[in-house]
Amino acid sequence: MPWLLMFHIAALLCWCGTLLYLPGLLLGRAGGANTVTQPAHSANYLALPRLVYTRIATPAALTAIIAGTLVFYRYGIWDVWLMVKLMLVTLLVVLHLLTGLLIAKTERGKVQRVKAYAYLIALLLGATMTAITWLVLAKPLLEL
Repeated sequence: MPWLLMFHIAALLCWCGTLLYLPGLLLGRAGGANTVTQPAHSANYLALPRLVYTRIATPAALTAIIAGTLVFYRYGIWDVWLMVKLMLVTLLVVLHLLTGLLIAKTERGKVQRVKAYAYLIALLLGATMTAITWLVLAKPLLEL
């Protein structure tokens, strides 16, 4: 079943890519100010972050999690490194939810310190994704 593992990796790449894109998209919307305001000339000014979040990131997250669960269930992997990886994936899910919360708050109007929140989320996302990647690639070394 290598197709299931490839499906998991493809969904994971889509999920992580969109999660890294969303804070940058919010930073671009913030412009020079430290807040996001909706301009008068555009009723759909903040529609793109919500679209990317709901139509790409969330379905990719669900697909990656379901396919990953099927992979370790199918191959019977229950090692310690997997439990650590699952804790990091849980952190990634929490950061996914925080990104959605930041998008929802920016849609409602003025959000103070949107740049600081977007930078913090991006930093935590990058660190979590790096830790997951390192753990998966170092797995053969940990088993020795």
